[in-house]
Amino acid sequence: MKVETPQILWNCEADKGKNAPLFSVALQESGAVGGFTHVLATAGNANEINLWRVAFSAESVSKSVFQKSTKPLNQVEYITSLSRHDAVVNSVAFSPDGLHLATAGEAGSIILWSVPISKRGGGNGHHYWSTISKESDLSVRIVSTACEGVCDVSWSADSKRFVVGTIDSNVLIFEDKHYALNQESPQKESEWSVVFRNGEHSGFVQGVAYDPQGVYIASMGSDRTVRVFPRKTPSKSKKKVMRPSNAPRTIAPPQEHSQNVARLLTDSKLEMGKSKSIQRRCVHVAEDGQQTKQRLFVDESNCESFFRRLSWTADGLFLITPCALWHEDQHDDTPSFSTYLFARHRFGEPYKVLPGLEKPSVVVRPNPVLFEMPEAALEESKENQCLPYRSVFAVLTLDSVLIYDTYHNRPLSVARGLHYAGLTDCCWSKDGHNLMVCSSDGYISIFNFEKGELGNVYNPPDAVEAESSVTEPSCSKAAALRPNQPIVAPEDLPQIPPCDPGQSAVLEAPPAKRAKISDTADDANRLTPSKRLAPSEVEVGSAVDKLSLGNASTANDNNPVKKKKRVQPMLISNKESSEG
Repeated sequence: MKVETPQILWNCEADKGKNAPLFSVALQESGAVGGFTHVLATAGNANEINLWRVAFSAESVSKSVFQKSTKPLNQVEYITSLSRHDAVVNSVAFSPDGLHLATAGEAGSIILWSVPISKRGGGNGHHYWSTISKESDLSVRIVSTACEGVCDVSWSADSKRFVVGTIDSNVLIFEDKHYALNQESPQKESEWSVVFRNGEHSGFVQGVAYDPQGVYIASMGSDRTVRVFPRKTPSKSKKKVMRPSNAPRTIAPPQEHSQNVARLLTDSKLEMGKSKSIQRRCVHVAEDGQQTKQRLFVDESNCESFFRRLSWTADGLFLITPCALWHEDQHDDTPSFSTYLFARHRFGEPYKVLPGLEKPSVVVRPNPVLFEMPEAALEESKENQCLPYRSVFAVLTLDSVLIYDTYHNRPLSVARGLHYAGLTDCCWSKDGHNLMVCSSDGYISIFNFEKGELGNVYNPPDAVEAESSVTEPSCSKAAALRPNQPIVAPEDLPQIPPCDPGQSAVLEAPPAKRAKISDTADDANRLTPSKRLAPSEVEVGSAVDKLSLGNASTANDNNPVKKKKRVQPMLISNKESSEG
C-alpha cells in the first residue's frame, strides 16, 4: 500500500487563494486521454465543483508506505469548474452508467450534469467526461427538492433513480421519466421528478444508501436512527419472473432469472413500504419481562461531523452503518465507538460489530470488487455453503482510514494522522486498487494498492459450471448440460428475491446475547456461522426461505403488531352556556 497527499489547490475558498474544506469526492472511469484514465469530481465549502483527470500509478508499490520521492506517484490534471450552485456543495456522485453527475448542497436544489444525447451512442457515454474542456460541454438540468438543503446523494444500480437526504428531515427518491425511451436509443434529455418522499426522521438526514439490488433504501440521521425502506412487490405488473420446474437447484439463481428480476425492478412503478427503524438494542430482559435497551448510535455531542454516510456492500448482502455505539451489556457504562454490519433482511440486531475505535466512524464506502476468501476458509465455505467471496470496504473516522472485509474481525490496514482536520468522504476506483480520501483541511490522500494486496479478485463460475457442480441428486449432469432439453410447465418463483436463496444459511444472525466482538484468536477472526439456529432461538427474525419483498420487510414474524384500539368520541358541552 502506498499513500500520497498531493499539494494541490483542489477547491479554492472564494478569492482567498487557499484550500476550501472538501466535503465530497466522486470518481469515474473514463476514456484514456494523455495517459489519464479517470475523472475526479471534488466539492466542498464553495459553490463550485472542480473536475480533474487522474492517472493512478501502474508501477509496483515500493516497501515504503508514504511517498517520499519528488516525483508524484499519481498524476492529476485540472479540467474545468462547474459553477451553477449558489451555496456550499455537500455531495457529488456519478451514476453507475457514467452518464450523469449529481451535485447537491445547502441551496436545496440538485444539479444533474449529463453527457449530451448526441454523445451517448454505443453505450460509451462515460468516456466523454475525459474529453470535456468547459462547463457548456455538458447538459445541465436543475431539480428542485422544495427542501432547505441536501446532505447526501446515492444512485440506484440501474442509474434510473437516486435518493437524497435533506437537512429538514426528508428522504426523497427521484426518477428519470425518459429512462426506458433512452435505453433503446438516446432520444430525449433526462427529466427527473420526485416519486417518493418521507419525513419520519426528526433531525438532519446525514447519509443515504441505495441498495445495489434495488429493493431497500437506507437513511441515517442526526436523530441517532437508521431507517430502512423496503420496496413493495409490483401489484399490477403482468410480468412474471419464472424458472422451469426441471431446472437444477443451485446456490445462486440462474443468470437469466437474475436478469429478469433486475429488469422487473427497473421497469415497474416504484412503491415503498413502511420503514424499519433501527435505534435501540435490547441488552437485558428481566424476570417480569421488562427490557433494558441501549442506544445503537452516538449523539451529536460525540460526533463532530456533519455526515453519517452509511453504505451497502457491493453485493448488497450487508448494510454497514457508521457512528455506532456498542454496549457489552446493561452494566457497560463505557461503550466503545464501533461500526455495525446488518445482514440483509435482518435489521433488528447487528450481525457483526467492529469495535475498538478511538473516535466515531463517519463514512463507509464499499470496494466495488469482490475478493476471494482466504485459502484456509475456502474449503470450509464450500462445505457449509457459505459465501465463496468477501467484500472489502473503507471506514473513515475523523482522523483514521481503516480497511475491513466481511471475513475478518480486525482491519486489514489502518492509516492515521494524514490530515490536520476531520475526514469527510472517500471513493474507490472501479478496479478496486485505488482509494481517494478527502478532508475538511482541503486536501486529498490517495491510497494505491498493489495487485493482489487486498486479495485475489473473485471470478464467479460460469452458469453451466455452477449448475452442473451443485445439481440436485435427482438431476443428472447430462440433463443439466443438454442444450435442447424440452421445458415443462414452469413454476412461479418470488417476483423479487432480494438475494440468493442459497446464501440464507450465511445470514442466520445469532441472538443478541451471543453477539461477539473482536478476539485475538485466529478462529474468532472469521465470519462463518456454523450453526443454523432453530426458529425459537432467533431473536432478529425468522429464517427467510422464500426471499420475496412480501416477507423480507418483516423483521419479527413472531411478534405480531398490535392493532390500534378505536376510541369512542365523546361530546363535551357547557350546559350553562347552552341554557343561557
